[in-house]
Amino acid sequence: MRPRRLAASLGAAAVLFVWLLAACSSQGVSGAAPTNSVAGSRIAVTMVTHGQAFDPFWSLVQKGAQQAASDFNVALTYQSPSTTNPQAQATMITQAAAKKPAAMVVTIPDPAVLAGPIRQVSSAGTPVVVVNVGDGVYQSVGALTYVGQADYLAGVEAAKRMEVAGVRHALCVIHEAQNVALTDRCAGFTKQLTASGGSVQTLHVNGAQLNQADTAIQQALKANPGINGVLATGIIGFNAAGGALHSLNKLGTTKFGTFDVSSADLTAVQNGQALFVIDQQPFLEGYTAVQIAAFDARYGQHPYQPVYTGPSFVTKANAAQIEKLYKNTGIALFQGGYPQ
Repeated sequence: MRPRRLAASLGAAAVLFVWLLAACSSQGVSGAAPTNSVAGSRIAVTMVTHGQAFDPFWSLVQKGAQQAASDFNVALTYQSPSTTNPQAQATMITQAAAKKPAAMVVTIPDPAVLAGPIRQVSSAGTPVVVVNVGDGVYQSVGALTYVGQADYLAGVEAAKRMEVAGVRHALCVIHEAQNVALTDRCAGFTKQLTASGGSVQTLHVNGAQLNQADTAIQQALKANPGINGVLATGIIGFNAAGGALHSLNKLGTTKFGTFDVSSADLTAVQNGQALFVIDQQPFLEGYTAVQIAAFDARYGQHPYQPVYTGPSFVTKANAAQIEKLYKNTGIALFQGGYPQ
């Protein structure tokens, strides 16, 4: 376990550094526009994610990436399918690599589809950084490092919080198919809760059909009235689960946690309807991934271990501060809401 802890510590230090650097770089002198910190010709970095265009989470990732591009003299190209589609993403990666960028940044939500194309890119000599999802497979595809949340660990930590709150039997909701990050979250959650004598039911729902997802969650809760905790693996799952709990008059009594920050889940935490939100800090994911890609392309240097930007827990004690932080990004949080 020591290497993991060391990696987490190094990751935290790196994240603090880039966050401070980003904050400083956004402030001009006497109103002048800031200049990048790297002299010489610009280098091309292409970023291909699985992020859906309508999701503000990915706007935050992209804004962080754009800030790093400005700071480190990078010509950044950002691409993603309009909806989560690993096959379309794989095609984008192959087409982007054919243009010979200095480095690439990618996500790996579906290793079975994406590992091959990414391995071809790294084998051809293009530095690759994996961001957001792919912690468990980045080495096998030849990537330099991983930047993002340790999703399995995040699930373990979520279970510990639930245990302290008295949860013995829980429901873990996965709202998006073909995304290993979400299954890792439920796996860690299940491992920890069952190890202490509890139980977890994992439920897959279609997040694109919010009312149907709400109904499926209601049915699962009715079928197992002993469930006293619900963990959603993302904002869409939170909205569906929140709607189900509200319909069953259990919102605020059933212990409720979720991943990823939205206006609705921050409000739920502040109102005591949810225990926590687990924030993976999407701005930092985009910023740090592009910084690492650019540094390796220029200098052949990159972190030895993954850089973990989460899990960072948002609770009632710090929710107001986190809300201010996200407002400062200039990107509106996902509004969403419970199904009616």
